[in-house]
Amino acid sequence: MSIAPLNRNSYRLPELRQDLQLHEGPRGENVRSWIVYDPVRHRYFQISRHAFNLLVHWRPIPAGTFATGMEREFGIPVGSSDVDELVKFLFVNNLTIDPPGHDARSFAQQSKQRRRGGLWGLLHTYLFFKIPLVDPTRFLAATYPMISPLFSRAAAWLITVVGVCGIYLVSRQWDRFSATFIDFLNFEGAISFGLTLALVKTLHELGHAYAATRAGVRVNSMGIAFMVMTPMLYTDVSDAWRLRDRRDKIAIDCAGMVVEIALAAIALFLWSFLPDGSLRSAAFMLATTSLIMGIGINLNPLMRFDGYHILADAWRVPNLQDRSTALCVWWMREVLFNLGRPPPEHFAPRQQRLLIAYAVCVWAYRFALFVGIALIVYHAFFKALGVILFLVEIAWFILLPIYREIKEWWNMREAIALSRRFLISAGVAVAGIAALLLPWSGTVKVQSVIVAENQLRLFAPRPGRIKDIAIRDQQKVAAGDVAVIITAPELEHDIVQAHRQIALSQARLARIAGDDVDRADRVILEVELARNTRKLAGLEAEMARLVIRVPANGVIRDLDRDLRIGDWVDDNAAIARVVNFASHRVFAYVEDQDLWRIAPGAQTVFIPEDPLGRRRTGKIVDVSMVGIHSIEQIYLASVYGGAIPSDRTHDGQIKPRSGRHLVQIQVDGPPLDRAERGYVHINGIRESIAASLVRRVLQVLVRESSA
Repeated sequence: MSIAPLNRNSYRLPELRQDLQLHEGPRGENVRSWIVYDPVRHRYFQISRHAFNLLVHWRPIPAGTFATGMEREFGIPVGSSDVDELVKFLFVNNLTIDPPGHDARSFAQQSKQRRRGGLWGLLHTYLFFKIPLVDPTRFLAATYPMISPLFSRAAAWLITVVGVCGIYLVSRQWDRFSATFIDFLNFEGAISFGLTLALVKTLHELGHAYAATRAGVRVNSMGIAFMVMTPMLYTDVSDAWRLRDRRDKIAIDCAGMVVEIALAAIALFLWSFLPDGSLRSAAFMLATTSLIMGIGINLNPLMRFDGYHILADAWRVPNLQDRSTALCVWWMREVLFNLGRPPPEHFAPRQQRLLIAYAVCVWAYRFALFVGIALIVYHAFFKALGVILFLVEIAWFILLPIYREIKEWWNMREAIALSRRFLISAGVAVAGIAALLLPWSGTVKVQSVIVAENQLRLFAPRPGRIKDIAIRDQQKVAAGDVAVIITAPELEHDIVQAHRQIALSQARLARIAGDDVDRADRVILEVELARNTRKLAGLEAEMARLVIRVPANGVIRDLDRDLRIGDWVDDNAAIARVVNFASHRVFAYVEDQDLWRIAPGAQTVFIPEDPLGRRRTGKIVDVSMVGIHSIEQIYLASVYGGAIPSDRTHDGQIKPRSGRHLVQIQVDGPPLDRAERGYVHINGIRESIAASLVRRVLQVLVRESSA
């Protein structure tokens, strides 16, 4: 609700509600603060000492008379805007009996704005809502006497000693402890983690509740909060605003993490002594879950977890994120436009720098976090709903704050236009937009490998047993040299049988003159002899092929080191490679989105990963328009340390995770004696960064919509 600017000489001060309570709040650095408590809505508002003085003497009289009386009777100077700002604060938070202008429609308007209906309300509820479950006041009061000994120094020292001993004992069995993780990487492990997490978080919240009870703070409720449909327990200790000693408030903030760390300490100690079984597994799960939640998540000060409240109380800055964000927005505007406006609050220079740096860190962290949450939401639901929720996350948490800030710049356009800094900022912005829109980038950079152009693999012509190995790895060979000799017992047996059949046919032909039956079968015997002779010739030719010879001049590479005489080899497994390094070729696999930017004949530069390697110029000789099914140049696959995300299939092939196309490049330069990995820079069609981003987003949308 917007309230029109007030004129303190033309209106009466509104009457304050009689049920409001004023309490002294936590003390900052040489600064006292005060708390206004609204018991109807159970809300606390922190105000300054100056605002407190005004409220103490507040009367429903003309604003000008009130300001003059404060200055004359109490010596309290009241600025021209002090009363107006305080009245706006009272109206906005419904702390007055009468609405602004004594018109009840203003309260109705406020109520209507708070009740977000329809799609807006649904989205707000989806992003965050709370469900109070219990009022634990009586339970905490009844059980606190049993818990109070845990707040003693003796208990703290005992848990510390137990934790140190547990860490030492686990370090002595670290391999066994860390190997236990593998046992929980299954469905049962996920169930165990969920149950343990529920137990740990319940004890965590009880830690906050008992610490608040010890400090005399009433715990109003405990329940479940849902953030982006993710459940988490919460404890309402908002009454801690009444505490004047910040150490008590910090103790409440730390209580949950102290409980989790204590659980981890005890669980580590017990794990070292328990035998293998369910109890030891439970101790392991309790220790790891407590440590992960207690230190890895709750200690994070960039989200509104325990670490945030601890930091806010340590810095004596309530509402740390809101106030640091406002200060950072002011600083950003001053850097961009140099408006000369005062900061929203005055802090010491060092603290101001800390708050600005903290706000920048929160923005960066939230950007990464919300993008990650959006991706998780997208994958957690079916495609159509996932896309909608993804867009909601991005729009709500990232685009909407940016839009609001730009809208504020537009409202301040007259003041901004008069600033000299605006010209510099506008120039930088124009340069940045130009860098995004101008197609200045025409280079396609792809990881590649340079190998000999002429490579031949040696295979066994058929399954057989190795009789002799005449080559070794890295050996120079010439065409026709014997590489490996293989024997095939089945083939040898067939040759012996063929010889016998030929000898038998020849013997029968030799005695034709003395045998009437053989003379009648002369033609048949001659045909059989010819067939057996041809069979023998084929078998001997096949036997000759078992002597594997080098097909061309080159160097032997990748000879199987496990190959031994007497071993059996298959006809599908390569025995070795014969490489001729006289000429080289670069092989690269470009992504689908870069395929249209390159073509045969494009100039390239190959830069090896080895800093002592030689740069080589070349040109594309072939571009495969059909996507590859497997990566033949395994040096480029991620499973072998390359840059192409890939997986190994059950049949031993290396498959890329996304569409890739093979590009072959002929390069210049002296011969190499080995393969070399590097990056090839291809002169392609120029494309702007913005166009590339838009095209990739459209490709993802098209792919996912058709999935």
